[in-house]
Amino acid sequence: MLKESSRYLALTALSAFALHAGAAAASETATLSVTIKSVATDKTLKLPDGSTAIAPIAPGAYAVVADGVQVFHRNKAAGTDGLESLAEDGNAEAFIAHLQGIKGVREAGLFVPGQAFEVTARPGERLVFATMFVQSNDLFLAPDPRGIALFDAAKKPVSGDETAAVRLWDAGTEKNEAPGVGPDQAPRQKMANSGPDEHGVVRPVHDGFTYPPVADVVNVTINAE
Repeated sequence: MLKESSRYLALTALSAFALHAGAAAASETATLSVTIKSVATDKTLKLPDGSTAIAPIAPGAYAVVADGVQVFHRNKAAGTDGLESLAEDGNAEAFIAHLQGIKGVREAGLFVPGQAFEVTARPGERLVFATMFVQSNDLFLAPDPRGIALFDAAKKPVSGDETAAVRLWDAGTEKNEAPGVGPDQAPRQKMANSGPDEHGVVRPVHDGFTYPPVADVVNVTINAE
């Protein structure tokens, strides 16, 4: 009888521990609301003739990834992962499909500028995204390839303005023209993927042309729910 009682107590303790461990793991998962929106006006982009124009962004791709996962690589060619069509034509479909096949990606999908979307994440995971800078041949806005940390050092979900983490990148797939006036840029090209190839690499834009500050083009906020 004593043996059976001891066994029962042991099983009860084990069940309680398992429930506690499960609850702890669940509590580590956070739901966060992300908004990536255009803040450009018709005065944002300065054109060569002294006039101005709006600098919109396109619907883009996002993903929640494990720490250390990179969805594009600085100083390497964009390759066939769909980044080229996102950066040149604002078409994120192929890049999203690529993201969904990467090991370490929790979730990936399309975002529409200005529309909040929810993600779930655990401590150590990060947010990555990319959206076309429309008045260009192949430029896109994105954070560092490793993304934005979704938890702080205390493993608490982040909340606030993360725009400072974003920069303007050159995909290196099509030769650059002056922003806002180039005939091979998305608003003026006759068809998708019609500009001359550049055969370059992904890097922060540095082509001699003048671009507005990132914060004048896009705003990124993350809020824990």
